[in-house]
Amino acid sequence: MLHRIVCSLSVLALSISAAQATETYTLDTPILSSIDNFRDVAGTTTAYTTANDGTMRSGVFYRSNAITPSAADLATLNSLGITAVYDLRTTSEVAATPDTLLTGATYTNIDIIGNSALDTSSITTAAGAMAYMQAVNASFVDNADVRSQFSVLFNDLASTDGAALFHCTAGKDRTGWTAAVLLSIAGVDSATIMADYLATNDYTATRVAATLAALPASMAAIYEPLLTVDASYLQASLDEVTALYGTMDNYLKEGLGLSQATIYVLRAKMVYYNSLPGQASLFGNAAAGALLLQQLQNSSLSGTYTAYNYYLQSAIDAGTLGVVPTTVGGQVHADAASYLLRQNALIDQAAEPYTNGIDLKVGQRSLWTTGLAGYLGTDGSSHAASSNEHTQGTMIGLTQRFSDQLSAHAGFGYSKGTVGGAGGEVDTDLTFLNAGARFAPNGLERGVFVSADASAGWVDYDSKRQLGGGLGSARGDTHGNLTSASVALGYRLPTTGVTLEPSLGVRVSHLNLDGFNEKDSELALDVDRMSQTRRSAFTHLKASLTPIAVAGGWQLVPGASLDYQRVLGNPQVDSSAQVLGLDIEQRAAYATRDQFSGALNLTANLGAVSLGAEAGATTGGDSQGFSGSLKASYRF
Repeated sequence: MLHRIVCSLSVLALSISAAQATETYTLDTPILSSIDNFRDVAGTTTAYTTANDGTMRSGVFYRSNAITPSAADLATLNSLGITAVYDLRTTSEVAATPDTLLTGATYTNIDIIGNSALDTSSITTAAGAMAYMQAVNASFVDNADVRSQFSVLFNDLASTDGAALFHCTAGKDRTGWTAAVLLSIAGVDSATIMADYLATNDYTATRVAATLAALPASMAAIYEPLLTVDASYLQASLDEVTALYGTMDNYLKEGLGLSQATIYVLRAKMVYYNSLPGQASLFGNAAAGALLLQQLQNSSLSGTYTAYNYYLQSAIDAGTLGVVPTTVGGQVHADAASYLLRQNALIDQAAEPYTNGIDLKVGQRSLWTTGLAGYLGTDGSSHAASSNEHTQGTMIGLTQRFSDQLSAHAGFGYSKGTVGGAGGEVDTDLTFLNAGARFAPNGLERGVFVSADASAGWVDYDSKRQLGGGLGSARGDTHGNLTSASVALGYRLPTTGVTLEPSLGVRVSHLNLDGFNEKDSELALDVDRMSQTRRSAFTHLKASLTPIAVAGGWQLVPGASLDYQRVLGNPQVDSSAQVLGLDIEQRAAYATRDQFSGALNLTANLGAVSLGAEAGATTGGDSQGFSGSLKASYRF
């Protein structure tokens, strides 16, 4: 019957690095008078620290001797949220002293030693008793049947929802080995694991002393090594791990057949990492992303078989979070919003040559079309990853001159924008209407003028983000509207050989995008509704040379323009979202208050027909780009 007092001994990881965590806390694990070896695997008085700045979580795994509680202790156990009990005893031990079942907890018997218990009949001395215990603990590693039962146990512990309790008869050998392996997986240092193992002698001292006092002195000396634990018992297991597998990791994978995913699940259940690899050196969006990854350790994605759990634990082993801090927050949504708020300026610039009505006679109309294309790239900074924007579109309009002083125009168009950055890409399809007028008291051809433009458009929004780290891609779609209005005061000055037209104005753009839920990834975002207004002042200087006659009756009109825009207020555009209730904010890469652009254009006129082309460049802050358009009109 000696195997009834043989409870699992612990094997320790070969060379587990010393714990680096600085944050710990006091445990409030209850002391049970009727189950003296009941305790939290997380620690005895304070939570253990682990490698890689981790701290053990309390209330995850409990260990104990047989569950035979008093009424008061049973009430305490039932208050701990334990959902599963694993009894590691043999069937005969269970029959002799059945567990008291806990409310709401499943009960599973995993007979660790089965028929493999060693013969105790030859034990006649204390030294023999110690040798026996060393052999028992070595069998936890070298006995295939025992290993298979431990494999079942650890796989079950990984799959258990809620707190789990495992125990044997005395809570020291089979239970002790299980606890030591778990602490090894967690990354607790070897000295701490040994101290935790030996703490059984303190927890059970009163009961053991009473048992020994009831025996003759000669028998007490022999039985004491069987009732207590000794460092040599644990060392016997460790030596066997070294001899058969070389490392604890090999023992877990080859000896117990645990997958890397299962090891990562067990570790995440037990450990909270106070900082993640490289987190302290990150800034801006990446820092916010890393913080989200850290906070998700307390979510349902952690300590379970999820892509997030596997990514984070493997990143901790690798010592780097990779690209995920940059991609996880959805910076591209902020980039896309910033892009849309700047679209009306590009549209107005492309349509401007045919909207002023100067080339028309009173009562005459012009039907015109313009295609637009543009690119803008923003270099990455310490706050945001780089982004790029591509625009393609077309616009058709009608301009009419009502009098010497007044012209007006209206049009509609379509602009397809593609915004890329931080592992994501957003397509923004903008369908818009545009209208405006120009008034000059002394005639449109010369002197002071006032112009005004307004537009309203429907936005169709589709996004895809590649998160990296095995986290897949997150897709989303929504819609919204974009409105804009501008007014400018200018002066048209024809001179010999060139006409100059400087102007100064303000533009207000407003974007509304409905909130939406991404899908297809565990870290898909619930993106908040975005409603943002941008106000900017702008100057525009246009120069047109005197027409040049060429063959076939065509006239060429070269020209150039210079533009400057300044955002009034904060130029930064942010997006906000949530993952499992955790907030994440990201800022757009483009945060330029001042933007400069210049363009060269050429118009060819033949009678009522006009053809034109324009190419320009844009710069400002960390952004550089170009734009171009082809134009055509017909006067009637």
